[in-house]
Amino acid sequence: MATFKYKILEFKPDQKMEKAFNDLGKEGWELIAVTPIGLSVRGEFDSSMGGIGTGETDGQFDKIAAYFKKAV
Repeated sequence: MATFKYKILEFKPDQKMEKAFNDLGKEGWELIAVTPIGLSVRGEFDSSMGGIGTGETDGQFDKIAAYFKKAV
């Protein structure tokens, strides 16, 4: 049965990660997933209409994680 070790690399959405991913691949690391992990949300809420509220929200991802594995 194969045994693996794992590495998690966090980065900002605007970072160029191609070189880092290629370097890890040359070292034998296999990319298995990329997912957003940090989210900033801003919003406004107004409940001045007798208990019925309205509002707006927006947000953006702050951090992304790339998950790698390597056979040991």
